[in-house]
Amino acid sequence: MGDLTIRAFEAGDLDRIAATDGGPAWNADPGLWQDYLADAARDRRVVLLAFQGRHVVGYGTLLWRSGYPPFSEAGIPEINNLVVAQAARGSGIATAMIGRFERLAASRGKPVIGLGVGLYADYGAAQRLYVRLGYLPDGRGISYGEKPVVPDQPVRVDDDLILWLTKSL
Repeated sequence: MGDLTIRAFEAGDLDRIAATDGGPAWNADPGLWQDYLADAARDRRVVLLAFQGRHVVGYGTLLWRSGYPPFSEAGIPEINNLVVAQAARGSGIATAMIGRFERLAASRGKPVIGLGVGLYADYGAAQRLYVRLGYLPDGRGISYGEKPVVPDQPVRVDDDLILWLTKSL
C-alpha cells in the first residue's frame, strides 16, 4: 500500500480526480462531485479520497440515509460508490477505505453498516472482498433500482441489479 492517505474530499480535489485514469468505473463528472460536496455540507454523506502521494487512487462515500428502503428504515448507513483506480487494485486500498467507513459509522453509534454490490463478473473482486471482510447478504434477495426483484419477471443485468450486504460493527 505504500504511502496511502485517506481523507475527506475537498472542492480543490476535482482536478486530481479528473486527472486519474481510473478505468471504466472511474467517474470524474464535475456535477456528481458538486452533489457530493453539497451532501457532505448537509451531513448526508461522507466522501473520502485515497491518495498515493499526490495521486487520487480511490474514492467512496458513506450515505447516512441509504436510498435502499430496508437500510433507510433500519437506520443502516450505506457504503456507496467505492471505486479504486484499476492500476491500484489489489493493494488494500478498498479494504482501508471500508475500514474507515466502518469506524465512522461505529463512532455515530451505528451497530450495522451496509453496501450493495453488482452481480455480474466486473464485480467479482468486490463480491469476494466484501465476504472476506465479514459482509453477509441482508436476506432480502436482489433488487433492481433499489426495488425487490420479483420471481419470474425479467430484469436487465447491469449496475442496478444489486445484492445488498450488511455487517455488524
